[in-house]
Amino acid sequence: MIRAFLFGVVQLLLFAVLTRADGGGFSDDFSRLNGDFWDVSSHALGRGRLEPSNVGVEDGDLVITIPARTLNGGEIATKGFYGYGTYSARIRVPEAPGSITGFFLYKSPDYQSEIDVEIYNDHSRRILFTTYAGGSQTNTREVRLPFDPTRGFHEYSFRYAPDSVGFCVDGEPLQRFGEGLPGNPMHLMINAWFPTWLRGRPPRHDARLYVDYISYDPGR
Repeated sequence: MIRAFLFGVVQLLLFAVLTRADGGGFSDDFSRLNGDFWDVSSHALGRGRLEPSNVGVEDGDLVITIPARTLNGGEIATKGFYGYGTYSARIRVPEAPGSITGFFLYKSPDYQSEIDVEIYNDHSRRILFTTYAGGSQTNTREVRLPFDPTRGFHEYSFRYAPDSVGFCVDGEPLQRFGEGLPGNPMHLMINAWFPTWLRGRPPRHDARLYVDYISYDPGR
């Protein structure tokens, strides 16, 4: 009885970390996919669709699959809205040229409020940092990573402040924007998909995006 009670208390505390009020911090290591915290998307995007069947958890990782011979992907988004602070994710991107992995803040309508980290799912080592505000793209820059992001896990993060947004990879600063920033809370999202501005090419085999954790710290 005592053991069951303590187990229940621990589960409630873990649940509380992931569902505290908007603006509170969280860290999710994906021991399971918490449906009370994350929405799984289901709609057309780019050259394909985001399908709930392509999203799951395996061995403590969030897994988003790009199925073989398709241009479909998957996406999760926080149910709540989040603002200033530091956002981090430890990611291994799929090998699926013509697609990207996005880790980003977003609130509809399009072009009004968005901060993007977009990693090319290939061996080119390219990554895009972009912001949208007030109905248009306000900043964008492409950078070359010092590693192949399809070959292993790396931490991608950005610090969103009232006067700037700074992007880091494995703790190393790569880009900072000091103007043209959105000013309202947004959903935190991660996806793998085929944008229309790239030449989509269905993978011959299933390609998988692995996410070890996602975290948000409003105090940093």
